[in-house]
Amino acid sequence: MAVKKWILFIVIFLISLTVVLSSLIYFQAKAPFNAASEDAESYVIQNDLLSDINDSYVYNSSETFHTVIGTTDKGEEKAFFIPEKKTDEAIMEVNLKDGITKEQAIELAMKEEKNSKLLHAKLGVEEVGPVWEITFVNKDNNLGYVYLLFNNGDWWKRISNL
Repeated sequence: MAVKKWILFIVIFLISLTVVLSSLIYFQAKAPFNAASEDAESYVIQNDLLSDINDSYVYNSSETFHTVIGTTDKGEEKAFFIPEKKTDEAIMEVNLKDGITKEQAIELAMKEEKNSKLLHAKLGVEEVGPVWEITFVNKDNNLGYVYLLFNNGDWWKRISNL
């Protein structure tokens, strides 16, 4: 009986240790990512570009940008694209009323992808300018990306069956 208790103790201990170590590794790995996002958000607030932040995320392409979406003091909804690499170039911005909405982009992209599961929709910058990146998993469990131009919703690029 004592042997069974020791085996049970060892198994529970190893499972607990695995969970704790996995959690520590996960949070340590995300720390630089979260710090960079916080820096981008702080930048737009400190420079009075936005008064309220509604959303922010990282957009990866040939370059990495932190997209920060929010409202200005005048009530305009804008998105700012903060490059991860510090440059002397002006930070790109778009007024959200000048393009298609996130919901419209999702609807346009998913119209062609019936029975697909939406993973995310992100506003980012490509060489053609601002685009909506719609990521989904299709009915065959393959990953797909659709890129729509922000200003008019035209299809720019599509990557399927990854």
